[in-house]
Amino acid sequence: MRYYLGVDWADEAHVVWVMSGDGTKIATRTVPHTTDGMIEWARELDEWRGQSIELWAAIERSDGRVVDFLLDHGVMVYPVNPKALNRARDRFRQSGAKSDPFDARVLADFLRTDHAQLHALHPSSQAAQELKLLADDCQRHIRQQTRLVNQLTMTLKAYYPRALEVAELTTALARQFLQDFPTPAAVAALSERQWQRWARAHRLKHARTQELWEILQQPQLPVPAHVVRAKARLMGSLVGQLSLVVAAVAQYREAIEEFFATIPAAQWARTLPIGKHGITAPTLWARLGDAPGRWESFRHLQAHAGAVPVTKRSGKQQRVVHFRFACDKALRSMVDHVAFLSLRSSEWARAYYDQQRGRGHSHYEALRALGAKWLKIIFVMWQRHAPYDEQYHLATMTRQQLRRQKIA
Repeated sequence: MRYYLGVDWADEAHVVWVMSGDGTKIATRTVPHTTDGMIEWARELDEWRGQSIELWAAIERSDGRVVDFLLDHGVMVYPVNPKALNRARDRFRQSGAKSDPFDARVLADFLRTDHAQLHALHPSSQAAQELKLLADDCQRHIRQQTRLVNQLTMTLKAYYPRALEVAELTTALARQFLQDFPTPAAVAALSERQWQRWARAHRLKHARTQELWEILQQPQLPVPAHVVRAKARLMGSLVGQLSLVVAAVAQYREAIEEFFATIPAAQWARTLPIGKHGITAPTLWARLGDAPGRWESFRHLQAHAGAVPVTKRSGKQQRVVHFRFACDKALRSMVDHVAFLSLRSSEWARAYYDQQRGRGHSHYEALRALGAKWLKIIFVMWQRHAPYDEQYHLATMTRQQLRRQKIA
């Protein structure tokens, strides 16, 4: 016997609808997201499993505490895309009316009738999950760093554009310069000897010291004093925030590299021609996970990463190919980065990229096409836990090309 659970999750309480295989309602309840509420729900789930009832649950998310709770209690979890649920509501109500119990019912019935079209959640190992959390948190800090750099750039352009030429804003040199010389007037008051003393203290080379001195001495458009005072205050606040985030990113990068080195997958993931260090390989592997059977084929992985387009054909309508928006955008970004880094070390990757550019494709279109090629290789590496061998891949490409020529 099998029960189908529809879980409409929320921050404070979750609505659960349970039905049998023939669609009969078994139970419905609201589970408070509290210790007592979750314990009571766990008792009910364990009682059903004790009666040899198989439990399948549909929910509009693939991670989080509720999903972990269901998995811990032996429930097979099927994540449902919110778009699919929205369309499934029309089976029951054409008016568009909805409520939490109704959504839970739709989830349960959708799982009962269409589970063949859904993919059960295969959780990765605890090590892989921890690495994914570290990588995701690191990316959040990197995005925050980017936002602060953009804000600081716009602030300096408003009253102090010359400071942008000193160094990248993420460097300690640029932040120290802004703290020591927060306004154009502070730089104008410098003598050349004072500047050279400051440059030596920050280990600037003589040529760079002279170059910056000439840049800083160039005239700047006058800015009203009230604008300078206001923007200098904002600049100081942004520099303080940026310093903290830059330090956090560095700490996360170090933690990710150290943690990834303890995982067996690092032995094959690090063989990709994207550098022996850095967080690209750990972040890529964290997005792939290590649950057996998670990826059915390289085409499944390509579609999930958004590396291949969507093709539509209908009746007399001509074939339409458009960009794939529904995908794991974090994985797509990481695959694009892998493709970009491979251009420096992989002969066939550079040749394929140049070929795509020669056909008139843009930089990002060529990277996406190259990323699709890399995903075929990465899928085999992930499936077999095998390292990458550039010479072996070149020989395989040559054999395939000769085979096509014989067929032609």
